[in-house]
Amino acid sequence: MHLHLLNAAWLPWFAPELLITVWAMVLLLGDAFFDFSPRQTANLALAGLGVAAIETLLLSSSPVLFWGNLCVWDGSAKFFDLFFIAVCALVIWMGDEVQEPVEHGGEFVVLPLFTTVGLMLLASSNDFMMLFVALELVTISFYILVAYRRHNLQALEAGVKYLILGGLSSAFLVMGVAYIFGVMSTTRFDVLLNQFHFGVPVAAGFGLILVLIGVGFKIAMVPFHIWAPDVYEGAPNSITAFLSVGSKAGGLIILLRIVLGVFGGDAGTAIWYPVLAVGAMLSLLLGNLAAIPQRNLKRMLGYSSIGHSGFILVAVIGAAAVIPGMARPAMADLETGQVAVSVYLITYLLATFTCFIVLAILRPKLAGLEVHHLAGLSQRAPLLAAAFALALVSLAGIPPLSGFVAKALVVLVAWNRHLYVLLFLTLFAAVAALYYYLGPIKAMYWSEPLDRTPIRISRPATAVLSILIALLLITGFWPQSMSYLISGATLAREGTAQGTLTAMPPATSVPIAQAR
Repeated sequence: MHLHLLNAAWLPWFAPELLITVWAMVLLLGDAFFDFSPRQTANLALAGLGVAAIETLLLSSSPVLFWGNLCVWDGSAKFFDLFFIAVCALVIWMGDEVQEPVEHGGEFVVLPLFTTVGLMLLASSNDFMMLFVALELVTISFYILVAYRRHNLQALEAGVKYLILGGLSSAFLVMGVAYIFGVMSTTRFDVLLNQFHFGVPVAAGFGLILVLIGVGFKIAMVPFHIWAPDVYEGAPNSITAFLSVGSKAGGLIILLRIVLGVFGGDAGTAIWYPVLAVGAMLSLLLGNLAAIPQRNLKRMLGYSSIGHSGFILVAVIGAAAVIPGMARPAMADLETGQVAVSVYLITYLLATFTCFIVLAILRPKLAGLEVHHLAGLSQRAPLLAAAFALALVSLAGIPPLSGFVAKALVVLVAWNRHLYVLLFLTLFAAVAALYYYLGPIKAMYWSEPLDRTPIRISRPATAVLSILIALLLITGFWPQSMSYLISGATLAREGTAQGTLTAMPPATSVPIAQAR
């Protein structure tokens, strides 16, 4: 296969990744040779992310293949690129403003930039080789970030667990890709999609199952969730939030590309549907039931994250073009599934980062991060208590906050696609979640404080928390406010309303059929 990797025509679609990569290298050199302070490095990193976000917004959502057809640009790639940039900006800000300082703070700022580049490449992957390289860039960066506080035994334990299980998941994914390539002689998604229209060979189907096992680790899908609670508890708060939101979204875009794109036909869906359906059921049950007895807030949010993976998997299943034993849905139902994924991720980002910003502020001011340590917080820090309470209410899916909109969409998708078992489990999980989400709220507002000393927070932290609270309320009262962000955030499928993919050969653009 001849790859035109040096063609300047693809630069506009690759500009945000290139900018962030070059800027990260510049900041590393600046930190090494010019002795930048962590605050300076963080401010410069945020400025670079702002420019990358503007570049991404200016790009059209028209489907295009580029960089030797290894990457694809479409509405879904654009949405996830902006999503990952927003996540990275919040992570860097948290690490600089509200979190306890770490050694070598410059590297702690720059590593999330490289992680974000990997996540953005995942969103644009059109080839298993590109997907694996991007995934390893993300995973290796997370290995370092989780264990960054190397003098903290809990952080080291979390890092070792994440390293071992992460390496195992990568091995499963590579073995699955090897099976698919061995049978089909290609790793390109668009070519495989055409070949699988005639059926999926047994070896390729086995390869898909191995790939799903590897991806299941990234999104903490049961039974590949074992790492989540320990890593969430041991990692710095900003990195825990990054893992909870960024890693999950990265795994989900892989799922969308593979199960709705490459294996989106009848034969492919018959293979992955039972795997994801069982994973969604177990995640909904175990994630929410195991969170109930947790007293440590970060472990509780870790198990909660597993439950949220189950909700999102229901939306992914509902976006399938065909479900075994059921009639083909209208195109509107397919897009509702993908829209539900996007809306859920937006609301999950807002609520999760609100929670971890509050925990990062409280960490040095409380004796610990157990539920009983929050006693009387509303009297010591009204804004922190209100922010944490609203975020938990949103995660629980209680109206009128945005989390209710997200869970209602998932329920609607399950109902429209006649996924009644999954529908029942989503409702059960939503009710079970109320118990552990309302526990910290009870402690903050109906328990006497252990210490009445007021907790002061900085003006930037007050501003960011106020903005997040406002967004939680606005997106709940006015769900249409998210329509611009998710407009066109669906996968490009040949012959669908999203448009026909266009390839980028040496000089001009031609339809994808000619590019093959």
